[in-house]
Amino acid sequence: MSTSITPVSTTAFAAGGRLSRFSSRHGRLSHVYLADRLRGARTYDRIAGYFRSSIFELVGEELEGIDRVRIVANADLDVEDVEAAQKVRDAKLFQRFVEGDVIVDAAVHRGRYAKLHQLLSSGRVEVRVVPRTVAPFLHGKAGVITGPEGAVAFIGSINETRAAWAHNYELVWEDTSSEGVEWVQAEFEELWEKGKPLPDAIIREVGRLAHRREVDIIEFAENPAAVAPAALAETPIYRDGESLQPWQRAFVAQFLAHRETYGKARVLLADEVGVGKTLSLAASALLSVLLEDGPVLILVPSTLTEQWQIELLDRLGMPVARWHSTRKCWIDPAGRVIKGSGASDVARCPYAIGIVSTGLIVHGIDRHGEPKAGSEAEHLFRQKYGMVVLDEAHKARGSEPIGSTHRVPNNLLKFISRIATRTKHMLLSTATPIQTGEDDLWDLLQALNQDAGFVLGTAFSPWQRPTEVMPLLKGERQVTSLREGWQLLTNPLPPVGDDDLLADIRDALDLKPGEWNTTKTPSDLSNPVIEQKPRWN
Repeated sequence: MSTSITPVSTTAFAAGGRLSRFSSRHGRLSHVYLADRLRGARTYDRIAGYFRSSIFELVGEELEGIDRVRIVANADLDVEDVEAAQKVRDAKLFQRFVEGDVIVDAAVHRGRYAKLHQLLSSGRVEVRVVPRTVAPFLHGKAGVITGPEGAVAFIGSINETRAAWAHNYELVWEDTSSEGVEWVQAEFEELWEKGKPLPDAIIREVGRLAHRREVDIIEFAENPAAVAPAALAETPIYRDGESLQPWQRAFVAQFLAHRETYGKARVLLADEVGVGKTLSLAASALLSVLLEDGPVLILVPSTLTEQWQIELLDRLGMPVARWHSTRKCWIDPAGRVIKGSGASDVARCPYAIGIVSTGLIVHGIDRHGEPKAGSEAEHLFRQKYGMVVLDEAHKARGSEPIGSTHRVPNNLLKFISRIATRTKHMLLSTATPIQTGEDDLWDLLQALNQDAGFVLGTAFSPWQRPTEVMPLLKGERQVTSLREGWQLLTNPLPPVGDDDLLADIRDALDLKPGEWNTTKTPSDLSNPVIEQKPRWN
């Protein structure tokens, strides 16, 4: 074992071995002790209260030559966490494994992270976590390093982190006596046997950091589909070892597909309560901002404005501002007031994404559907947006006054129908429509159709008249004439997608990619193959 390091003091044992004392006051212990002792070692067993991935980066070169590295810690996990499914355990451990500056550190030392990933993947480094029932809190920190000249044990205050070894004030006592080594080794083996292996999340994260590549936003314009994985990879939800649920990712994909196909997105998200609609909408808003579509306006009930702001920051790392209805000012993510000149400032959000209460909209529209003078609604109408999001959209609806069959929209429905003409994308969110009337749903579809005829078509489209099409959708009635079927199909005409028949129809009618309806009739179809394809299918 190397003896190049200099302890503060040493005491020799009569029976053999010695006790050496080290202090960080006399030099960085990562250099004057750990790296030196690990150089040339064959095994390294470590009891650590806490551990972080940075320790591997700190002495990665020394660890490369070690045959076996075992680390045991409890990482402040409950027994329920340890006994839970692998994915949950990984997520819990993951939150404690990485450090705040790991992204910057990995960017500077990408080569070392690549070596570390190879080391972890090889199986020569193992990590186990001990439940609190075994060790309520692992204050004991010790290790055994075995080399060609024998084994040494050390005990001290140091956690297995870069900060502890390189920066903190710490003490280390090294014992080379056989009794001391055996005692520490026995303590380690007892904890190791009771620990649970949790390396998967670590290996994946280190590998991701090793291959992480920063790109300029200009690349996204050429490949919008690449934005989603690139943007979400660094969000807290993914950094914590979790991810968007499959249905949330599907919604984001749907948003991008609409954006690509139609040039704008008009989507109604109707899901059960508690399945994460907020993240589905917020992730889409994040991508819209990164794709430089324009500012985002999120409309939610007043009781949820702060909740949305917190969740977007905590889960997606999105700093957004919320409008304070009473004080007439924006509040930043830290709760600080951004002073301004009153209601007019609602149109000057200091962030790319602003959250505004729907209550302001309801009270800011008069009975004719016009914004009241000086209201926030009036100032919002003057702006153009990349995206408008409405949560709890079922509150935007029409009603039929007594003695009338004509539906009259409420103020919120008037607002979103009008603001739809001033935004590129509009996303509406509502609970599963089992408690919502068919007419209420059609009210929302009508709002989405504003300035986006691909939703329900032109004013002459049968899709604009729910009483006619709902029986068809519910299977209560069949299409009985070619004329009716043609109107249903061509106003609006669906995008081609993978449908050869639609491609043939669009080609025969000479429709451009952005055209979604036609005044032509079936007789204008000159290709006889088109007439046969529906029969073949």
